[in-house]
Amino acid sequence: MHRPTLLTIAILWATGAQAQQARMMRFACSQLVIERLDPLVNPGVIGTPHVHQIVGGNSFNATMEPVTYDLPTESTCTSCTFSEDFSNYWTASLYFRARNGTFQRVPQFKNQGLTQNGGMTVYYISPYDGISNTTAFRPVSIFSK
Repeated sequence: MHRPTLLTIAILWATGAQAQQARMMRFACSQLVIERLDPLVNPGVIGTPHVHQIVGGNSFNATMEPVTYDLPTESTCTSCTFSEDFSNYWTASLYFRARNGTFQRVPQFKNQGLTQNGGMTVYYISPYDGISNTTAFRPVSIFSK
């Protein structure tokens, strides 16, 4: 199966008449971990009051200081389709309460036709202001690690 590279997507996105009308990119990410972590709402806290499903770069942790924490430098791999994307994405985990009062996590299923473990589809959509640009992920070299 051919997996498009981020460069291929960026070129297709930035060229042609259709690119001026449709500025969206979407890709699948497999589940990295399910944890009680939220470095934005509860920085440094392990065991936050809510559970998230996390996908993306493998350096996700409770103490990711915004602006100073450099995901591409700290991560060595990603659970997303594009190997250049070390970003992290997370969503709240949903739970079902059974009649006996117990809770069970509702699993996230893979998208039809995609090979991913649970996970989610990430969307990047350019603003419709006609001014803003979306930039590609920074290229990663195996020699820079």
